Amino acid sequence: MTPSYKVFLILLVAILLAGCSKLKNENTSSASGGGTVATNSSNAPSAPSPPASTTAGTPTTWEANAAALNGKQGETLTLSCSPGGSEHTVWGSDIFTTDSSVCTAAVYSGLITYQQGGTVTIEARPGRPIYGCGERNGVTTSCYGAWADSFVFPKNADAIRDAEDRTLVTWNANASVINSEDNKPWKFKCPADGKQGNVWGTDTYTADSSICNAAVHAGKFSRAEGGAVTIELQPGKPSYQGTTRNGVTSQDYGQYSRSFVIK
Repeated sequence: MTPSYKVFLILLVAILLAGCSKLKNENTSSASGGGTVATNSSNAPSAPSPPASTTAGTPTTWEANAAALNGKQGETLTLSCSPGGSEHTVWGSDIFTTDSSVCTAAVYSGLITYQQGGTVTIEARPGRPIYGCGERNGVTTSCYGAWADSFVFPKNADAIRDAEDRTLVTWNANASVINSEDNKPWKFKCPADGKQGNVWGTDTYTADSSICNAAVHAGKFSRAEGGAVTIELQPGKPSYQGTTRNGVTSQDYGQYSRSFVIK
């Protein structure tokens, strides 16, 4: 075999091998739909990540109040009270002053507990001339006079309506917190199973007398039952005469600046 013929055979074999390799690559590409087959799973597109979870409410402390509402009537704010809370001051009953502890007010309203905490939504409301007081769920709130802004828990709509109609008070609450002109009626509600409280006067009572006990003295309802009472503020008197009526003994007193009568 001549050298030139050997060279010819070698070139021919090389051309044939290159053709077979090209044909193999084309068949592989065709089988994969014309694209490159990925052999490394790390190169495959990943599934979209689920959206990050968000808390149900803005975390707050048990001391915090509703000042963040800034008096914007009707505006709502959802807050998250941490577990293991403790009692802080609250003024009002179902309608609260904005400087009251939101979380403690929520415990009073039966929405959360000190142990578990929880999420609550509050709503800004106008201020009131008087705020009630009560004892519920291990919380005792205080009465208060006029305050610029209020907050409520919208979830307790029925209780809010009741509070707008009649202000709930405890049996030691009196009329001295009312800063208003005389001869104006004020509606209150006294809970059942009442406790004794100080009363001065008969028919006309000193403003610092127990409203609920004065109502019992005047025959409106019993301590056991409680009930609704309307009072009217009047100017003070030079003296007040005590008597015993309906199981309540009122006391004598001298001059006092303001009075109220039971309507």
